[in-house]
Amino acid sequence: MAARAQSVADETGLRCEVLDKDQMVELGMGALLGVAKGSAQPPKFIVLQYRGDTTTDRGVGLVGKGITFDTGGISIKPAAGMEEMKGDMSGGASVIAALYAIARLKPSINVTGIIPATENMPGGDAIKPGDVLRAMTASRWRS
Repeated sequence: MAARAQSVADETGLRCEVLDKDQMVELGMGALLGVAKGSAQPPKFIVLQYRGDTTTDRGVGLVGKGITFDTGGISIKPAAGMEEMKGDMSGGASVIAALYAIARLKPSINVTGIIPATENMPGGDAIKPGDVLRAMTASRWRS
């Protein structure tokens, strides 16, 4: 998903920043890291930015969940329909597609798209019901 976002950025001139696990730890992104703990795949935090209005820092933010596969983690979902769990990334994919369209249309607005991307899988390190997580609440990216 991060590679696709970078490819869209390269094609359209969008700014793309992809945070890795170490950067997320440094920023205190405990909620995303908690979901990612059960997966062998590293989480990514994708930020796409379009700047169509240089007269202001104001803009619009789009956020889309990029859970690339969702078993339900420790509370595993039933086998029926499990193949459809790749669809949990559709929010993130929609944000990437929206920024792609915006960059091609070139409206006079600023837009920032944020996509937290990971798998939600069971594993020895997965979060458990009742675990306490800290989420990042500071705003680093502004439209």
